[in-house]
Amino acid sequence: MGLSSTASGLPGQAWAHKVGKIDMRPLEPGDWGPEALAARAQIAEAFHRFGMSFDEARVDVLSSCFTEDSVFEVVQGSLEVRTRLESRQEIADVLPERIRNQDDQRRHLMSNVLVEELDLAAGTAKALAYSVVTVASDGLQLGASVIYTGDLRREADGCWRFTYFFIGMDEYLASGRQETATA
Repeated sequence: MGLSSTASGLPGQAWAHKVGKIDMRPLEPGDWGPEALAARAQIAEAFHRFGMSFDEARVDVLSSCFTEDSVFEVVQGSLEVRTRLESRQEIADVLPERIRNQDDQRRHLMSNVLVEELDLAAGTAKALAYSVVTVASDGLQLGASVIYTGDLRREADGCWRFTYFFIGMDEYLASGRQETATA
């Protein structure tokens, strides 16, 4: 059982917060000027672009959301890492095979993007998002509920990319040939 699992083996309520992967701040005034609004929109787009490119098996687009030195981690309801990739190149090398092994059509419904920290001068940010992943395979079903955390850096081309990307699945419904979950 994971650190926050219940007796049934399912993750307990607020597991991601309890294991230290989610650190939401209270609502407070922030920078909502034009540059900050543009940054927030670009950060949200990085989450959305990740989800859609995963669904369309476009690892070239997916990997463009990450810095060269990025870290990509996947867990399911605990701190036990199921997948850890340590560069844009490793993401580009490993994920195509994982996606090919899925014999279903997934759709990541990204929502609730919160930019928790935004430092325009340093070009860094921390953000959170949710996703519900639907799976079309022998009917339509809910595949996963997921929470994401991301550390982002604005690079020289002006794009905000993930330097750290954490995928915390509450639960995952494996279907077809999928052996290692990556939502």
